Amino acid sequence: MFSKQCLKHLSCGILWCLGFVQTYVFIRLYWLVSCVIPTYSMSPTLLAGDYIIISLRIPGRRLVREDNARLGHYIISRKKGDRSVRVGDVVVFNFPYSKGEEQMRMNFDLYFCKRCVAIPGETYIWEWDAVSDSVYLPRQEEVVVIDSLNFRHYNRCIEYETGIMPKLLNGTVMHADTLMHSYRFKNNYYFMRGDNCVDSYDSRFWGILPEDFILGTGQFIWFSKDRDMGKIRWERMFRKL
Repeated sequence: MFSKQCLKHLSCGILWCLGFVQTYVFIRLYWLVSCVIPTYSMSPTLLAGDYIIISLRIPGRRLVREDNARLGHYIISRKKGDRSVRVGDVVVFNFPYSKGEEQMRMNFDLYFCKRCVAIPGETYIWEWDAVSDSVYLPRQEEVVVIDSLNFRHYNRCIEYETGIMPKLLNGTVMHADTLMHSYRFKNNYYFMRGDNCVDSYDSRFWGILPEDFILGTGQFIWFSKDRDMGKIRWERMFRKL
């Protein structure tokens, strides 16, 4: 038989454990999560083997439900966050083309980490191999003219939002057999880029990112280990992003 004192200590221990678990679950669901950086595309800001804390409150925790009208598609809404994503934020998001380069699809098992370099309402200009390119980032509910010049930037975004891929026929944009002159976007769109720009697979190659795919923003490095050397990088721990 257990003494009353032992039972009291046991009860306190169980309550403490339950409280810890509840706190952990609450924080993970509503505030913060952690992930490890697998590559050097964000070097020198982030190195492979860095573990970072991600705030779900920027731009707000995602609420996800399946779209019964479209197989494999999800309807995304958000809790009110602290603020929207800003230029310069380190953003963690689901990579939109993990299941093929032609269509955006949500894959909750694959995440990228890049820096936001342009936000909705801005035009971003970049160069690659001495070739200049630019794209306008649509705002939610903004009507944008769609033509043969910007078609390649927006066709997959429109397919993601509507389920129908527009086509470019003899310089004319067609959507569901209807002539398309403009489109009202349902998402905010962002341009993501790795700090290590010569070795980063980012928006320069796969296009602009809908806000639906954003998980949150990186806050600080809480642990870091050099996997090749097997050593802990003490100097990187608790470094703010």
